[in-house]
Amino acid sequence: MAAEKSWMQLLLDDASVEDLEAHRRTVPQSDADAHAALRLRAQLDQRRQRSTELAALNDIAVRLTTVRDNRVLLQEVVDQARRLLGVDLAYMGSVYENEFVIEVTSGALTPHLVGLRLAQDQGLVGLVVRESAPAWTHDYQSEPAFLHITGADSAARSENMRGLLGVPLRVGERVIGALFACKRQERDFGETEIALLSALAAHAAIAIENVRAIERLESLNAELSKRTAELEQTLQWDRIFTQVVLSGGGVQRLIREVATLTGTRVEFLAATAEVPDDPDLASIAAQCRSGISTAAASSIVGHRVAAAGQFLGTLIAHGDGVDTRLLDRAAPALALSLAEERAAAEAARRAQDAFLVDLLTHPASVPDDERRQLRLAGLAPDKSYCIAVVLGGSRAGITPPAGAVVAEHGSRILVAVPATESSGARSLFTSGTVGISEAARGSEALAKAYLEAQQTVDVLMTLGREGEVSSARGLGIYRILLSHLAREHLDELTEEQLGPLLAEQNKRGVPLMESLSVYLAHGRHHSATASSLGVHVNTLYQRLDAIDRLIGKDWRDPDKALDLQVLMRLRRSADLLGK
Repeated sequence: MAAEKSWMQLLLDDASVEDLEAHRRTVPQSDADAHAALRLRAQLDQRRQRSTELAALNDIAVRLTTVRDNRVLLQEVVDQARRLLGVDLAYMGSVYENEFVIEVTSGALTPHLVGLRLAQDQGLVGLVVRESAPAWTHDYQSEPAFLHITGADSAARSENMRGLLGVPLRVGERVIGALFACKRQERDFGETEIALLSALAAHAAIAIENVRAIERLESLNAELSKRTAELEQTLQWDRIFTQVVLSGGGVQRLIREVATLTGTRVEFLAATAEVPDDPDLASIAAQCRSGISTAAASSIVGHRVAAAGQFLGTLIAHGDGVDTRLLDRAAPALALSLAEERAAAEAARRAQDAFLVDLLTHPASVPDDERRQLRLAGLAPDKSYCIAVVLGGSRAGITPPAGAVVAEHGSRILVAVPATESSGARSLFTSGTVGISEAARGSEALAKAYLEAQQTVDVLMTLGREGEVSSARGLGIYRILLSHLAREHLDELTEEQLGPLLAEQNKRGVPLMESLSVYLAHGRHHSATASSLGVHVNTLYQRLDAIDRLIGKDWRDPDKALDLQVLMRLRRSADLLGK
C-alpha cells in the first residue's frame, strides 16, 4: 500500500525517516525523489525541534517570572538548561566583585562544584565573564585556550567534564553570572545550542535580577519595619520617662520605671558613691566614669549618665538580655532629674545660707520676729551655738554635727555649731583659718558672736597664723585687738612711748620705727639687723643714735625693750586690721 503512495503523500502523513527509507527500497528507481524527501524530512524535524525548544523556552520564561526565592530560581534554571540541551551536567554561578562562585548544579556526581571560587582569569568562566560572550570547548580537560587551576581542574575531573558550553548572564552592560552546560564526552556545540542556552540565560538574568531586587526591597522593608518598631518603642519609652520627670517623680521613680520595663533589678550608682565591693560593678562604674557609654560584665550592664560633660553616675541593670536602648533613653531623663534635684538642693541651700547670714548680720529685736528668724535659719531658740568663720577652707571639708548649720558668705564659710563652749567646736575644723566665738543664744547674742568670730579670724590672718583654729580667748595678748576701748588705750600708749619717733619718721621719711622693731627682733645684733634692713651698718648706728635722742636711752633696758617690742607688734597688727 505504501508503494502506491507518493513521496509527498508520505511527508504529508508525517512519515518517519525509517518509513521513507523503507519506501525507497520498494521504489529503487526514485533515488532523486527519495533524497529530496529525506532532506525535507530532516528540515521539518529540525523546525519541529526548534518550535518545541522555543515553546519550552517560552514556558520556562513564564515559569521563571513566578519564582520568588533566589535559590529555587537558580536551581530551576540549571534543571531546565540540562533538559533543553540534553546534557549530562548544568551549573550556574554569580559574579561577586573579582570572583565567580558556583552556586547550583544539576546532574552533578559530587558536591565539589558548589561553592567553588574562581578568579575571572581562570578556566572557561574567565573567557565568558571577561568577554561577556558565549564560549565552548569540545574537551575542557585538554583545552589550551584558558588558564587551568588545581581546584577547578580537580572538580572537573571528579565530574568527568569534557564538552563544555558557557554563556553569560547579562543585565544591561553588567555580567552578573554565567550558565554552563556540560557533556561527559567530547562534544562540539552548534549555533542552535549556543543560541538556546543564551536565550535561557537572558531570561534567567532578568528573573534573577528581579528576584534579587525584590529581596533587597523586602530586606529594606523589613529593616524599615524594624526601625519603625524600634522608633515607636523608643518614643513610648521617652513618653514614659518624660511624664515621670514632668510630674516631679524624681530619680527613684525613674529607676522603678526602668526596672519595670526591663523586668530586672535596677540601681543608680552615683559618681560620688564609694567603689562597690563587687568587682563586676566596680569595673562597669570605672568604664562609664572613663567615658564609655555602655559597659557589661557577667549578667550586669551599665550605662553612663552625664550632663554637660559632667559624669553623674552609672545606671545599672542586673539580668540577661537587657535592651541597652532602654538604658540609653533612660539616661538623659535620669540626668535631668538629677540636675533638677541638685538645683532644688542648691536653691534650698542658698536660701538657708541667706537666712543664717540675715540672722547674724541683721538680728531681729522683736521676740516673735526673732523666733521666726531663728527657725528660718535652722536654729533652735532654746539652744546655744558657737559661731565659726572659716577662711580658705571648703564647705565639703566640713562635717557638721547634728543640728549645726553651714552657710557661705562671700569667700567665707559660716558655721553655727550647737555647743556650750568654743573648745567643743574646735575639733570639727581640719582645714582653713578658723575663728570661733564663745557660745551664745538668741539672735542679738549670735550676731555679736559672729562679729567676734570674724574679728578673730582677721587677727589670725594679720598675724600670719594662716591655717590655725582659735577662739578669741586663744589669741592671748592679741585679744586686745578685739576691744574698742583697748584699741583706744593702745593709741594713747603708742603716742606716749613712741610719739617723738613717729613724728620724726613722718618729718624726715626715715623708717625709724621699722629699724627699732627689726633691731629688737634680731636680738640687738647690728650686722644681722643691717642686712635685714638692706642698709650699711653705719647707717643703722646713725638711726639708733637718733632713736636715743628722740625717746631716751632707757629703751635699751631689756624690760623696756620687750614692752616696746610688744607695743609695736600690737600696733602693726591694729594697722593691718584697719582698726
